[in-house]
Amino acid sequence: MRSKTPLTGTKRKNAEKLTQGFRGIFMFLFTTSGVINILALTGSFYMLQIYDRALTSGSVPTLLALSALAIGLYLFQGMFDIIRSQVLVRIGARLDSRIAPMAHQVAIDMPRFGFSTAEALERGRDVDTVRGFLGSQGPVALFDLPWMPLYLIFVYMLHPYLGALTFAGAFILSMLTIATELMTRRLASATHQAAIARNGIADSNARNADILKAMGFAGRAVDRFNQANQDHLELQTRTNDISGTFGAISRVLRMILQSAVLGLGAWLTIQGELSAGAIIAASVASARAL
Repeated sequence: MRSKTPLTGTKRKNAEKLTQGFRGIFMFLFTTSGVINILALTGSFYMLQIYDRALTSGSVPTLLALSALAIGLYLFQGMFDIIRSQVLVRIGARLDSRIAPMAHQVAIDMPRFGFSTAEALERGRDVDTVRGFLGSQGPVALFDLPWMPLYLIFVYMLHPYLGALTFAGAFILSMLTIATELMTRRLASATHQAAIARNGIADSNARNADILKAMGFAGRAVDRFNQANQDHLELQTRTNDISGTFGAISRVLRMILQSAVLGLGAWLTIQGELSAGAIIAASVASARAL
């Protein structure tokens, strides 16, 4: 019978020890993300100055100076972005080196408590998933998220109407993201469990192939696997349908909002409340926020 506490005899290390030394690194990454997001406003400022200063004055030296400054700032942004990505990859590797031995020990102990080999092997895959996540764009988005108000403030400073429109769009897109998460959370968990069950059946069939053939149960074993695989595919399809639908709605809504910013900016320019350069600057900054 499967035990509910398979790690009773195993000492559990404190989470603070596993993440020791990471707090300072995360503060560095947070600060670096702030610098990156400030530098990401380069495009907006560049467009603003090009349309409102260089074009109106017809000065080529001004155009060249602004372009050189923008290129320099973009290079600095790229450098900080590379540093952040490399630090995140190394955090994943360091965390893996600390957790992987524990996960392997758990995988060794789990079969003694009624868990299948496939379930035990999932512990190692979980570590790989965490390491892969830390080296992906997921943490980058998390570190960028607290700086999103920076773009909203910038657009608001160009004109309050543009700021309100961008804020409303960001709020709606956030609600769509939350709705997607709520609607797919249980399905995603069920899909994961179905995948584990399917892999467990496949592993069992492979280990007992000779016995299954000798007893004439090979056909039943294949049917059992096919049923488990069908259940997994059905759950995965439902999950992908929901996430894909909401993703498409978000993309279309984002394009509508970006066009709305341009349209509203043009109307404000016609009313004499906004410059031509501010239209492009607001479009670039609002796209970043959205």
